[in-house]
Amino acid sequence: MSNYDVVIAGYGPTGAVAANLLGARGHRVLVVEPALTVYDIPRAVHFDGEVMRIFQALGLGEEIHNMAAPGKMIKFVNGRGWTLFQQDLSVVKRQHGWFNNLFFAQPRLEACLRTALENLPNVDVMLGWRVSGVDTHGTDKATVDLQVTSMAGENTGSQQISAGYLLACDGANSPVRKMLKMEQEDLDCDEPWLVCDLELEAGAQFNRTAIQICDPSRPASLIPCENNHIRWEFMLNKADEASYMEDENNVRALMSEHLHHLSPDLKGSDGKLIRAKVYTFHALIAKNFQFDRIFLLGDAAHQMPPFLGQGMCAGMRDAYNLSWKLSGVLNGEYAPKLLTTYNTERRVHVRKIVETAVAHGAIIQTKFWPKAFVRDTYLMLGRVFPWLVRFLKFGEGVPLGNGLLTADPEGKPTRPVGEPLPQSWVTSTTNASASPIRSDDLLTEKFTVIGFGIDPLSIMAELSDYDWLDTLHFGSGGSVQETEGEIMNWVAENNVTVAILRPDRQVYGICKSASYAGAELPAMISTLIKQLH
Repeated sequence: MSNYDVVIAGYGPTGAVAANLLGARGHRVLVVEPALTVYDIPRAVHFDGEVMRIFQALGLGEEIHNMAAPGKMIKFVNGRGWTLFQQDLSVVKRQHGWFNNLFFAQPRLEACLRTALENLPNVDVMLGWRVSGVDTHGTDKATVDLQVTSMAGENTGSQQISAGYLLACDGANSPVRKMLKMEQEDLDCDEPWLVCDLELEAGAQFNRTAIQICDPSRPASLIPCENNHIRWEFMLNKADEASYMEDENNVRALMSEHLHHLSPDLKGSDGKLIRAKVYTFHALIAKNFQFDRIFLLGDAAHQMPPFLGQGMCAGMRDAYNLSWKLSGVLNGEYAPKLLTTYNTERRVHVRKIVETAVAHGAIIQTKFWPKAFVRDTYLMLGRVFPWLVRFLKFGEGVPLGNGLLTADPEGKPTRPVGEPLPQSWVTSTTNASASPIRSDDLLTEKFTVIGFGIDPLSIMAELSDYDWLDTLHFGSGGSVQETEGEIMNWVAENNVTVAILRPDRQVYGICKSASYAGAELPAMISTLIKQLH
């Protein structure tokens, strides 16, 4: 029987990120994937600045950024073509140090993630195999025993594999989730849509504004992605037959009605149709993301309609949240009970995003004409009174749920706890000739005590005794200063003097300037450290 620290079921983006994160930390990892090659049709098309930070942590930030295209503008228009709402995506706050809306080709991204794994000899990949059996008790209850079965080819048959932990990244129809009978919560969004991908000719010039077409007769989405790729989505009506809707002649007829949004020069026959498939958009979330030593990640844990472009992003955050905790447990640095915070932190976070995506979908999918008239009027009033449309969120973060975070008297984290520290460009004050770098590149995989205008070691020298903890003096008088003001703006906005960051760049706890006087600050930091222990 082969033995691994972690087995990952599924080699999509979530599984590949988890394998890279755990493999880079030196753990013995096995990825099991039924498909022999990367699926060559684009599915997810969008990720955000926080996910770019995860790619940055993998050492792939610049490479992946160069294969993506930043979003320009998003508009909601009605059936008459009137603009109901618009957001300039280029001015959305870049709190993560990258563009906050980026469009990409999923096959190319997956190939990049898989290539990175080839440099990690401690990671094995079994393509053409599936996890066909799970024994959660394993050997002396300290492992998960798995059966993997060949899908085809010469290596027919099954193998027995033992793992410390199993990560189910095996998609919306997750066989692992079904084997364990892990229940899902339905958030009531089951709508069939025709999803199409059109590749225009090289050099084609067109408007790159994303359009949500709020037409009661046929709601639709038109999303320019990277290069000349256009994603189209058309909501089905009750009388529509899937086979007819997927017919290319019908697809091009549907597109023709809206091509003027892209360019007056485009014709219905232009470009290559590379996919037209009817899918049902769902809003589902597992009632628990953990079963003993098994964890659900990505679509296996949650599904959401695509109106926020957050489906793949949520899976990447799952992998980032769990990987450092699991690595620490495997290394004996953290207690195993820390792993329960994956469920409590991630489930609340994802549920809020799913609910927001459903709310956006309800606006776009309105088919009742009187209700659509009220919606149009309300959104157009929002152009005069912006506070009316604050519920339309683009680029705003969602805090984590309760977990490894300092909490208020009611046991809940209070912002900015449970949110990522912003990232910006910084320079070294001790090396004037050094080029600016992104602030995350200063951080390690340890917890970090950051003093803003205060050296943590100068007020609490015993911080250097903790081998799991780093310190950083940031800002005025410190070893690092910003070239842009994103972090110090955050410091001023939240009145922060000291912050403790987790390895995933989430804020564990803070000391506020107004809450201490001189000697009280070391005591406050000491309290945070003890709580963390």
